Amino acid sequence: MKKRASVRIISFTLAAFLTLSGFLISEKRISDQNKLQLENGYVKSLNTLETSLNNITENLNKASYIGKGSDLLSLSTSLFCEGEIAKNALAGLPNGNKNSSTLYKFLSQVGNYAVTVSKNSAQGKISEEENKKITQLYKTSKTISKVVEDVNKSYDNIEDFTKIMEDNIKEKIDVNTLAASLDGLEESLNDYPTLIYDGPFSDHILKKEPIMTANAAKYSKSSALKKAENFFGLNNRLNYSGEQKGKLKCYRFEGDNISCCVTENGGYIAYMRNSREIGQSRFSAEEAIQTAENFLMKNGIKNMKETYYYAVDGECTVNFAYMSDDTLCYTDLIKVGVALDTGEIVFYEAYGYLTNHTTRSFDKANHTLEEARKELNKELKVISNKICLIPADSGSEIRCYEFLCETQEKGKIFVYISVKNLDTVKVLLVEESTAGILVK
Repeated sequence: MKKRASVRIISFTLAAFLTLSGFLISEKRISDQNKLQLENGYVKSLNTLETSLNNITENLNKASYIGKGSDLLSLSTSLFCEGEIAKNALAGLPNGNKNSSTLYKFLSQVGNYAVTVSKNSAQGKISEEENKKITQLYKTSKTISKVVEDVNKSYDNIEDFTKIMEDNIKEKIDVNTLAASLDGLEESLNDYPTLIYDGPFSDHILKKEPIMTANAAKYSKSSALKKAENFFGLNNRLNYSGEQKGKLKCYRFEGDNISCCVTENGGYIAYMRNSREIGQSRFSAEEAIQTAENFLMKNGIKNMKETYYYAVDGECTVNFAYMSDDTLCYTDLIKVGVALDTGEIVFYEAYGYLTNHTTRSFDKANHTLEEARKELNKELKVISNKICLIPADSGSEIRCYEFLCETQEKGKIFVYISVKNLDTVKVLLVEESTAGILVK
């Protein structure tokens, strides 16, 4: 009997050991597959980043040889789109936003450069000073492209890649000279309405103290993580990966090609990017806009009105501005990106909203809508109008009547007239394309 019992114990132990071994082998296989999938995603993001940087360099090289502003129009949309694609690819790399501040800012402001080019296109010949800035940006872009290409060739450490890339970029370029070039191009954009301008990365937004987090209670990492998972429906898919410094301090969470930032004070969602591959489009832009609106409402973000959208590479990015009574606040901006293959939310950015949003009390306008309408050029036909709030370069906000008009050539134009003194604050041309609506 004792011998039989011993045999049974040995048999059960062996069976348990074999079962456990099989389980561990299976788990390792799954872990290896997940790791391989993640690394493949990083490689794809890196290749996309390199390609977009090369395209930006090529477009800036062309721009440096063009003398008339009107001839630069065709490059404007391309530069903006390539900048967006490159930023998205960078966000898909481990700690991409955290470790690559110089590159991220460059990519963001190259997009703003495209807007500057479009604005200058109506002014005839490009000045010598502007040509110098274009050439400087071209040389910088060429250097950055070479750094990314070189690091890509020696790519062997996923976690350290973006830090190595950033260190090499700072080694190869004069950051102060770059900042001076970018700031010069930014100067005329500081009061640009956030219809297309990528405001969260402009200097005046980065320097401003965020209103919503100023006196908000501090969240713990676990509470912030739960907030992020609930917000996007990402249960058990995120892990803490570090902190984001600056005016808007955030906890950073990552996982499954997803990067997310939650403010330390207030626990607000500031940013999310899902860099998964997007398949063939099955949803229209109109359906994507509705999906984005429903997403904001579901998360308790109310009174947001869609202002414009653009669709690139299977993703529709919708810009929303806050509606305060009768005034549309272009200062309080949220962007939502919807994948057109599944309708999934793959992008979210609320830096402008978190920086500027507050309860406002507006005084009665000094002048009526009809008085403002009389200030318009007689050749313009008014299509629609509204009251809006736009940012100024001084950091203040200007309340205006916004008129969407049709020109004699059947083009469209926005005219902003101050409700306070009837000054024409801003004039913007409208460009409609299959990708969406751009203003310049």
